[in-house]
Amino acid sequence: MNSPLSSNSWIGRLLGDNSRYRLEKGLGGGGMGEVFLATDTRIGKEVALKLLKDKWLASGEMQKRFEREIAVCAALQSDHIIEISDSGVTDEGFPFYVMEYLRGQTLRQLILREKQLSPLQTVNIMSQVCEGLQLAHQGVIMQRPGKNSNEVIKVIHRDLKPDNIFLLPREFGEWVKILDFGIAKIHQKSSEQTNLTQRFIGTFRYSSPEQIHNDQNIDGRSDIYSLGIILYEMLSAADPFGLTIDRNIVSESSWFEAHWYRSPVPLTSQPGCEHLSSDLEAVVFKCLQKRPKDRFASVGELRQALQATIQPKTNTNNNNLEYRKTIISPQSHQPPRRSDNETVPRNETVPRGVQPRLPSQPE
Repeated sequence: MNSPLSSNSWIGRLLGDNSRYRLEKGLGGGGMGEVFLATDTRIGKEVALKLLKDKWLASGEMQKRFEREIAVCAALQSDHIIEISDSGVTDEGFPFYVMEYLRGQTLRQLILREKQLSPLQTVNIMSQVCEGLQLAHQGVIMQRPGKNSNEVIKVIHRDLKPDNIFLLPREFGEWVKILDFGIAKIHQKSSEQTNLTQRFIGTFRYSSPEQIHNDQNIDGRSDIYSLGIILYEMLSAADPFGLTIDRNIVSESSWFEAHWYRSPVPLTSQPGCEHLSSDLEAVVFKCLQKRPKDRFASVGELRQALQATIQPKTNTNNNNLEYRKTIISPQSHQPPRRSDNETVPRNETVPRGVQPRLPSQPE
């Protein structure tokens, strides 16, 4: 086997059919791949090119997952999901794919700079996220593995976080693109494709209780829980469980315990959030319910509820009691210890020494 290549060693290389793509500089990377700015020499256009990381080249499992990411992203044709235009394999055997080069910032960068976003900006951004996810959750047409026929499949993202929501500047506000379907779960009638091992994969801070428990039957409501965490952060610059106050380092087991057992801190009790409406707080808390059946049934329903919170009130007697019933009191917690918020494979379904104690498992 060829020796591993560093990220810098790719700069200046020509990849693809007829040496179409020239790698210009590194842009970053995630759990599986390195992303480069490249030039499409055929048309003189800047693109982004994602290569499988060196350390995963010998892993058949990770290569399959990377190839599936290519297929999933190519099938998800939405204005709010990053567009895939080409794919291939390098001479050394590294799979890669080409996508549109986005100029803007991630939601993470916006939150770090602005700290707290207004309800209007929050709803505008999250409504677009819901639009993109609605296509994925409802299903897209893909070819069945090993078959010459197509099938409608449903795709659950499973790694929604501010880093994977990209914002393009527009005159009327941000235009949203969802990134990184690398660990997406696929539901098919003929079979179900998920992560190829039984290990936990995702980001503990944003994962739903059922995802951390490695439930093989998770659906779109798991993504809705992740959106609840993101919504809470956008509005308050804090996590719902108070674990990251004063930049404390948070352990995996602390996140696990919070997602499974702790009630979120009331949103309006956070500094600078006193003005937020109870309707908006109730929508966020409905997303954060421990049991999937207690959350919104779909991202379309969540989108409608969010937009209703910024519409002029036509009936002052309408208190949206159904949403407000979901608001629950905070519970005490122990100081967190260390942090691991990266998206990496785990060898265990849950952290050692922590066992679920809920009266019933999330449905």
